[in-house]
Amino acid sequence: MNRKLLLAAPYLLLNGVIIFVALFKGLQVSLGYYPLIGLRDITVNYFKQVLTTAYFQKSLGYSCYIALTATFLALVCGIWMAFLLLKTNSSLLQKVISLPISLPHIIVALLALQLFSQTGIISRFFYQIGWINDIGQFPLLIHDVKGYGILFVFLYKEIPYVAITILAILKQLQFGYIDVAKNLGASQVRILTTIILPMIQKTICSMFVILFCFTFASFEVPFLLGNPSYETVSMAAYDLFTQADLASRPQAFALNLVMSGICLFVSVLLFVISRLLPGGRSTK
Repeated sequence: MNRKLLLAAPYLLLNGVIIFVALFKGLQVSLGYYPLIGLRDITVNYFKQVLTTAYFQKSLGYSCYIALTATFLALVCGIWMAFLLLKTNSSLLQKVISLPISLPHIIVALLALQLFSQTGIISRFFYQIGWINDIGQFPLLIHDVKGYGILFVFLYKEIPYVAITILAILKQLQFGYIDVAKNLGASQVRILTTIILPMIQKTICSMFVILFCFTFASFEVPFLLGNPSYETVSMAAYDLFTQADLASRPQAFALNLVMSGICLFVSVLLFVISRLLPGGRSTK
């Protein structure tokens, strides 16, 4: 163990220094200490601005909507798919379902743009066969307010990830408890809620944290498929950071730290809840 830790020490030290320096620099600028443009007074006004301004509140709310919706649907559909794969036990089906995992999000976003936009392949096909008289009649699925295109990309990528991960856990579980419960007359719902879910509860909570943090902070998918009037928090931070006026940099760093703080809060909250639920309690 000590040998492994010794071998990993250079990697941990290098990454630890990089992360610490980045966090220190971000906190320094977000607190108003930015000598490059003459700011030297420490203040929390930039945090107040990003938390109280209606534009930033709207961005935070929209990011939470996208992240929570995509994460919840991915978990529900992925768990259902995992049980389906366990029941069918088809290696070919598992390989087909796992294919989206290897595709980068930006590739899937470009694919969705080509397929589901009002000038995309599907709308032009419907126009050619006479189902619509004008491509404008095709429903707005890309650059829409509800973020259907963004959700499609996340779900297309995340559902297979959840399914394959849960399937690997299910294959390692001892199902003797289920047979005993069936013999005692337990219903399928009771078996699911009192036996199966507690067994995979920690994995579900861990995946919720991973998926939420990724979708909440994602940039490329909302940038390509999002509505300009409904920016996510990552896009708002990018707009602030790329402005010619360097005075907006402290707001950008403050917004990034707020985003990191929300992800940290959700992570801690989920792990605390997981410890309180039956599957997180230690048994002796």
